[in-house]
Amino acid sequence: MNNRQKNERRFWDKFAAHYDSFVRNIFGKTYKSILENIDLEINVNQTILEIGTGTGIIPFAISSKVSSIVATDISPDMIKIAAQKQADLNIRNLDFQVQDSYNLAFPDKSFDVVIASNLLHLLYEPEKPIAEVKRVLKDNGVFIAPTLCVGENTRSKIIATVIGSLSGFKVVNKWSFQDFKSMLTKNGFAVQKALRIEGKLLTAYIVMKK
Repeated sequence: MNNRQKNERRFWDKFAAHYDSFVRNIFGKTYKSILENIDLEINVNQTILEIGTGTGIIPFAISSKVSSIVATDISPDMIKIAAQKQADLNIRNLDFQVQDSYNLAFPDKSFDVVIASNLLHLLYEPEKPIAEVKRVLKDNGVFIAPTLCVGENTRSKIIATVIGSLSGFKVVNKWSFQDFKSMLTKNGFAVQKALRIEGKLLTAYIVMKK
């Protein structure tokens, strides 16, 4: 395990117990909008992958609407909490796995849809997981990437810094909405839908085709 993996795992393991309350208190309305929009992109015949699942907020919300979901996270403690939720709810079509989004252990063209929700802005090399997403997506597969874009203005940058200092997590990539779209295009995806979800911080809800 390299230093990046160790550092990411250590931080998110430490944060795992507080993750659900953090999302609920800081980004509750944003996630409601994200889930409403994801519902428009999925159907019961699809196989789904989520990278950076945390404690499984999105998979649990959509599990009844798709064929199957594999949900991965670099943090064993996040996956442990998600697996306990799954056992409590007795949901059968979810598979939680500890994996690194930079190097996914799936064959090429394995999934109809890949979701990366509020992950890419946290990564120092986002192009690497994006390349992995492209690899594991089926031809004409869909990539859904709701992502914080704190680079729209000075106010957003200050709020992100304050939230980061209180919670401990760092927004590495301070993209504007347009910068984020451009980055995804440069990495080989065709943007099909780009929505602005307003909240404490702007979230870009981007849907792409391979």
